[in-house]
Amino acid sequence: MKARLRGQKTRYHHGDLRQALLDAAMTLIDIRGRDALTLREAARRAGVSEAAPYRHFANLDELLGAVALEGFEMLIGDLETAGRARAVRAAYLAFAVDFPGRYQLMFGPLVDRKALAQRKDEVAHVVELTEDAGGFAALHGAASLNLVGLGAFAA
Repeated sequence: MKARLRGQKTRYHHGDLRQALLDAAMTLIDIRGRDALTLREAARRAGVSEAAPYRHFANLDELLGAVALEGFEMLIGDLETAGRARAVRAAYLAFAVDFPGRYQLMFGPLVDRKALAQRKDEVAHVVELTEDAGGFAALHGAASLNLVGLGAFAA
């Protein structure tokens, strides 16, 4: 076992750096969209150095993949809590309206292979949860129309 160097920290001072970066990234994506996110900006919003994100994410694509997966966890939690079909529909549509940038990222192109593989499982779970609420395709279409201002056609 290597001896700890003098002054070397055993825990990162920020607490949960990974979650802080995810929270900063999600907020930025929801406010200004996917293209506004950079590792530098996520670090700045999390209050850490520009090098800190590399402790958890090799590149921006990994951070984007992690944000997408975190979004699926939130959406699935909302859908599981909703219960009845009408509430599931409302929860799905509300998520898209409340977190538009995140929603578009979740269902848009991803480069990170790990996130791509896991996203298939997450979407399959969403499909199961929305089956009695009109089906995933119908809800996704309605949410997408809402996001571009054509919600009147989604009824």
